[in-house]
Amino acid sequence: MSEHGSSFPLHEPTIQPRVSIVLPTFNAAGFLQAAIERLLEQSLPELEIVVVDDGSTDATALVGAGLASSYPRVRYFRLEPNGGVAAARAFGARKSHGEFIWFVDADDTAPPRAVERMLAAAQTTGADTVIGSAEVHSRKGIKMLASPHFPFPVSGTTAFNALLTGQITGHLWNKLFRRAVVERIDFTPAEVHSDLAMTGQLLIESRTVATVSDVVYHYRLQSGSILSSGRRRDRSLRLLEDAFVGAAHLAKPSVIASREFRYFVARYVVLSGIKDAVLYPYESGERRRILQQLRRRLTVRAIGVILSQRDWRRLLLAVSAKLSVPLYRRLLKIADGS
Repeated sequence: MSEHGSSFPLHEPTIQPRVSIVLPTFNAAGFLQAAIERLLEQSLPELEIVVVDDGSTDATALVGAGLASSYPRVRYFRLEPNGGVAAARAFGARKSHGEFIWFVDADDTAPPRAVERMLAAAQTTGADTVIGSAEVHSRKGIKMLASPHFPFPVSGTTAFNALLTGQITGHLWNKLFRRAVVERIDFTPAEVHSDLAMTGQLLIESRTVATVSDVVYHYRLQSGSILSSGRRRDRSLRLLEDAFVGAAHLAKPSVIASREFRYFVARYVVLSGIKDAVLYPYESGERRRILQQLRRRLTVRAIGVILSQRDWRRLLLAVSAKLSVPLYRRLLKIADGS
C-alpha cells in the first residue's frame, strides 16, 4: 500500500480545523456523496472531512474526487491496494489537521450538533477523550447504546476498566479523541474488532475522559453480521488480546491480573473465539486445535469471573463449551434465536 496515497485535488484546508472527521471507505460509490453531505451539515464550521478510499474497485474514486473538488472542507485520498480499515484510519489521521479526530463510518448518520457538543465538552473539561450517547438503528427499531455518564472527567485507566466490563463500548464513532492521543497508538491491523483494539489503547493514553449525554451518532445495523461476513476472527482476536495486554501494561501491570481484565479476556477473546471456531468453516484439524486451546483457557477461575459479573448468558455458554462442544452448539443456537 502506498504510504503517501493520492489526493484529489491537492489542496490544504482553507481554515484551520478544530476537528478532523476521518472517514475510511471501500466500494462506497452508491452512498458516499450522501454521507459527506450529511457530515457537512455539522454545526461546527472549523472542521475537515478526510475521506480515505481503501482501494475501492467501483466508482468511489470518481465520487470522492468530485466531492473534494466541490467542497473545500473535503479532502480525498486513495490508497492502493486495499489494506484494511485500521490502515485507512491511520493514514487519515496522519493526513488530518484538526486538534481532535472523530472516526466515523460512511453508512451511518449523526445529529447536526454532534461535533459541537463533544468539542465543547473537551474544551470545558480539558479531556483527551469525550464519549457521547448513540442510537442503534435496525429492522427491529431503535435502541440506545450502553454508555456511561460520568458526573466529572475520570482518568483514562478508570475508563479503560469500564471498557473491560462493557460499561463503555468499543465503538469509535461515539467518541472524540485529541490528536496527541491518536498519534501515540499503533492502529492494530485486525480485520475485525479493530475499533475495540483502538478504543482500549486510546483510553489508556488519555489523561482524562469525559462524557456527554447528547446522542452524537446513529449507527445503522446492517442485515449482515460479522459471523455471516465470511471473515474468520482467530487472528483478529489474538491481535485484540495483544493490544489490550499492551494497553494494560501502560496503565500498570497489575491491571492484567484484575477481575475486570480476566472478564474481558474470557468474554471477548475466549468465548468469541469458541463461537467463531464453531460457526466458521475451518478445516477440521485447525478447528480442533483452536477449540482445544480456547477450552483449556476456560478454567474454573475464568468461569468464576464471568459469574462474578452476573453475566448469566455467557456463564451458561462458558460452562457448556467447557463440558461439550455439541452441547455448546445447541445452546448457542438457542441464545442467538436461531
